[in-house]
Amino acid sequence: MNDVLDTIHVNVEYFTGFEEGDDDVGYPYYVAACQEIVAVTEGKTWGELMQNIHEMIAAHLEGEDTVELYHLTPNPRIKIN
Repeated sequence: MNDVLDTIHVNVEYFTGFEEGDDDVGYPYYVAACQEIVAVTEGKTWGELMQNIHEMIAAHLEGEDTVELYHLTPNPRIKIN
């Protein structure tokens, strides 16, 4: 049986330079990915990223039965790693 969790874990990576094949990407930028739900976002600043994370999670969970679909409480906490 799966326990209902109260936290969404978000992994953040910070990119400072060009990767091979990324000639059109503006640097630096952050990328965030949730572990419990399939959702990814990015931002050029930390503040923009935090806003985008909250908007992404709210949009992804809106109107969903979070307990049934993701084993998450209806208003989960967000933990940034």
